[in-house]
Amino acid sequence: MTEKTNWYALKVFYNKVLPLRDKLTGEGCDTYCPLTPDGRPLISSLLFVRCAEQTLTSLHREAQDRDGSKFAIYTRKELRSSAIDGKPQEMNVPAPIREDEMRAFILVTSASPDTFEVLGPDDPKYHTGQKVRVTEGVFKGSEGYVRRIRKDRRLVITVTGIVAVATVHINPAYLEPITEN
Repeated sequence: MTEKTNWYALKVFYNKVLPLRDKLTGEGCDTYCPLTPDGRPLISSLLFVRCAEQTLTSLHREAQDRDGSKFAIYTRKELRSSAIDGKPQEMNVPAPIREDEMRAFILVTSASPDTFEVLGPDDPKYHTGQKVRVTEGVFKGSEGYVRRIRKDRRLVITVTGIVAVATVHINPAYLEPITEN
């Protein structure tokens, strides 16, 4: 039985994003790193990987034991059983990224670099607007939040807690509201 895979975000040290991407791809993991037109990482030190949590923690442990591709895994607090005594305790565990968030992020950051802007770390202020889905155009199917940035209406796509990007102007006719359940 194969273990469930998820997307995870990695903070890569020593400007080794591309070598680590190649290593992880060679290990059978899916990776994603938005690149500039000249092939450099668009968001320095950020790499996304899709694999099983156990595979990720194993690769992380290996990277810490030797020089080279050192990285940190974006984590969240979760109640898990202790390996020592089996009692539940709060632990930092790799934080999976929802598939729909990752799909929208890849769609937007794979487009031409002049169609979006990297806003930097995900900032909660971008979560206060209306959630919408794009119904037409190059970003069709993407979901995000409408924001006014520098006097222009844009769609902000976030990978929760990791990064936010904003598209260029989005025509309001191409948007439909999404109601949260």
